[in-house]
Amino acid sequence: MKIYLVTPKNPESFWTYDRILPSLGKDCIFPNLSMPTVAGLTPPENEIILCDENVEDIDFDVEADIVGVTGYIVHKQRMLEIITAFRARGRFVVVGGPYASLCPEDLRGLCDVLFVDEAEETWPLFLRDLATGTWQAEYRPEEKPALTDSPTPRFDLLPVDRYHAMTIQFARGCPFNCEFCDIIVVYGRRPRVKSVPQVMAEIEECHRLGATQVFLVDDNFIGNKKLAKDLLREIAVWSAARDYPIYFNTEVSLNVAQDDELLELLQAAHFTTIFIGIESPRKASLKETNKTQNMRGDLVENVRKIQSYGMQVQAGMIVGFDNDDLSIFEEQLRFIQDARIPVSMTGMLQAMPKTPLHARMAKEGRLDADSKGDQFVFSNILPKAMSRLELYKGYRELIANLYDFRNFRRRTLDFILHRGRQVGQDLQVRKGELRLLMRVLRDTILITNPRRAWFTLSLIGATLLRKPGRLADAVSFAIVHKGLYEYMRALDRHLERVIQELEASTPPPTRAAIAPARA
Repeated sequence: MKIYLVTPKNPESFWTYDRILPSLGKDCIFPNLSMPTVAGLTPPENEIILCDENVEDIDFDVEADIVGVTGYIVHKQRMLEIITAFRARGRFVVVGGPYASLCPEDLRGLCDVLFVDEAEETWPLFLRDLATGTWQAEYRPEEKPALTDSPTPRFDLLPVDRYHAMTIQFARGCPFNCEFCDIIVVYGRRPRVKSVPQVMAEIEECHRLGATQVFLVDDNFIGNKKLAKDLLREIAVWSAARDYPIYFNTEVSLNVAQDDELLELLQAAHFTTIFIGIESPRKASLKETNKTQNMRGDLVENVRKIQSYGMQVQAGMIVGFDNDDLSIFEEQLRFIQDARIPVSMTGMLQAMPKTPLHARMAKEGRLDADSKGDQFVFSNILPKAMSRLELYKGYRELIANLYDFRNFRRRTLDFILHRGRQVGQDLQVRKGELRLLMRVLRDTILITNPRRAWFTLSLIGATLLRKPGRLADAVSFAIVHKGLYEYMRALDRHLERVIQELEASTPPPTRAAIAPARA
């Protein structure tokens, strides 16, 4: 059989870095791991074609026996368009992935076969059923599959050179119980892991295909600390033996700061960036959302400790918790500045389907609309300690302040000057990176506006004066700021329209409400 597996184009957000991809010479930051994984589960006698709309156009006229479509909630509209287009051409369409797993009711009847939850067992079963004409309209595993028998994803079917980084996965599931998180709904709270040899084989394959950055997409890489440490030891040995050819990134919980051995192993394995869902500097908001693992110790000191091991901390931050009043926006900005966090993915609270937060908001009558999966442009809840208008206005001002030239330069330079040592070459420019470096300098100095050129030159100059060995850091953050700032400006225009609509629909205060109180 010929099987055509489609990943929809990502809507632009802070995550996609769309506006700096030309400078990097890439089409997409990293691939969705779903379809390479499905391809790896497919018997070799079948012909598999992977199509990632982020790097190539979809061939809607492809002669395929099966067309597969995946995606997250943010891909909802595009997924429906793709499904409709292929079915109109008479193709046999199957759909799976996070959106299908969270909201199967949205897709029933729109495709030929629906896959709910993970497909390690159900995809091979479906192919056998299809061969005998006994296929079902919906497949759902009886229990969460073990990952120890999962084959290496078919990275070889991807145009690796068109991505900035490759993706692999060590574990699924997270032991914590954050109220807003849909990860535990999809993958459960008991982390399930691949074996160390499995992951090392995937790293070796990415290296063979030319990848120089690998992102471990686990939602919490240290959900099982013991097994994570075992893997890190192997990666450290592998990396040192090859002169550190790959920069590794992943996602962890903030309690990594309480484990010195784990921090040392991450450093030794050449992990240079880690994403942490910090969410809020306000302990009442963390307690409200069951983010108790972030309440141990001082938040700023925890972040700085991680940075002292040579790693950049990228933060996930949220505004709009029930305990957030109008002062939260300034509090968030102050924390991010003090913690020297250059990149903060700051969004508004959103109740994702099937989460405890969604259930609570529905019970309290505070759901405003269906989730769109994009916390940067939308909040589907009615806040408790402020109005929706105040939330959108405060959020708009916060992100403008976060990516203001002066604020970004100050905290980024602080990070560069205080970041701990990295193993290997300590981010010295390598062979093959010089061309990229020159392209970035071109786009942030030569062919840009005077303000950006001055920002880049001042950041580079201050770095050369005090930490000349970290020039690559300064150049990297110069192009990162360009992308984040330009997207922030586009987002600002969207938020302005939303605010105008909210102002138009908000009734003016009554005379009684504005009259001074009588003694």
